[in-house]
Amino acid sequence: MSADEDLTKPLGVDDRGHRFRGAALFGIAAFGLFVAAGASVSGYLWLTRDQGSDIAGSLQTLDTTTLTGSTAAGDGIDADTISGLIEITPDGGLRDIGDVIIHDPSDGGAIRLAALPDIDLVEEGPYGPLPRVSTSGMRPLEAYARPTSATAHSDRIAIVIGGIGINARGTSDAIRDLPGTVTLALAPYGEAIEDAVYEARGAGHELLLQVPLEPFNYPDTDPGPHTLTRDAGEATNIDRLHWLLARATNYIGVMNYLGARFTSDAEALSPVLAEIGRRGLLYLDDGSSGRSLADTDARGRTPVVRADVILDADLSAAAIDARLDQLQALARKRGWAIATGSAFPLTVERVRAFADRARDRGIQIVPLSALVARPG
Repeated sequence: MSADEDLTKPLGVDDRGHRFRGAALFGIAAFGLFVAAGASVSGYLWLTRDQGSDIAGSLQTLDTTTLTGSTAAGDGIDADTISGLIEITPDGGLRDIGDVIIHDPSDGGAIRLAALPDIDLVEEGPYGPLPRVSTSGMRPLEAYARPTSATAHSDRIAIVIGGIGINARGTSDAIRDLPGTVTLALAPYGEAIEDAVYEARGAGHELLLQVPLEPFNYPDTDPGPHTLTRDAGEATNIDRLHWLLARATNYIGVMNYLGARFTSDAEALSPVLAEIGRRGLLYLDDGSSGRSLADTDARGRTPVVRADVILDADLSAAAIDARLDQLQALARKRGWAIATGSAFPLTVERVRAFADRARDRGIQIVPLSALVARPG
């Protein structure tokens, strides 16, 4: 089956049309993770969570080292200032990854990141904790970024894989098989999204949150009940954005899911991008629409980056490999490049194979945050 056919099916449905327990159907899946061929199911199911608990009582304050993403020495540590083994004892901020982390600085990939947020980087919203800039000016974008030693003098590639959290087994496979330098994007209606955050951050992946935006053929193509639309108006769209942002924590920014119509309308897009930037997050345009105004509308206010290549628009090994070669050529020419894809098993397999060969080719796979200009 072609990827085009996969794009006509809602998320959260298996090959027999059964709904994943506790999941919401997040649109029709370019990142319709592990939705088998041939299913044709209509309607959307979503699950809301009780968000009534107070943040101060539910979140733990972590030490500075843990919160900045450097829970273990790695890509972000200057090799000239350290030697031997580094032992770091987390201050209760990591789940199910042991009490003490020991890391060899020569192994740049072995990094574990905090899965619980800094209390100073969240505020209580109507639907749960919302990201914010701390009183000291620290943004979630910096605090939750994966450290990296890559420089502008190297050929750098950022790869973002979406659809994380839709299915527990598929999510675990993607987190395990992809190197920690690959950035992962959470589907807000995903199954066990909190568990996905713990698992992904524990494996060293920095995170984005996917936000459903109105496509041109909406509502025939419906990304879900909290989709931001042109006709909803600014207040409603910001309210929907807050609902989505409260699904998880410890992400560095948001990434669109669909949204060709919404991102082509400056009046609808502008206040949403402003709110994203105000909360200390970046915005990644997945590169699926040539009409998107995101990278022109938000200049000077919100960090915006745009993907150059969609890896699995054609879901075949040869096509994905060809897109990865295109990505590599662009990085060699320009110094950097960005790709997006979905956590299909085939996509994960081909990205992993590419990453295994990247260093020998003089390519560095870097987290998305490494390609975002820092303020000042």
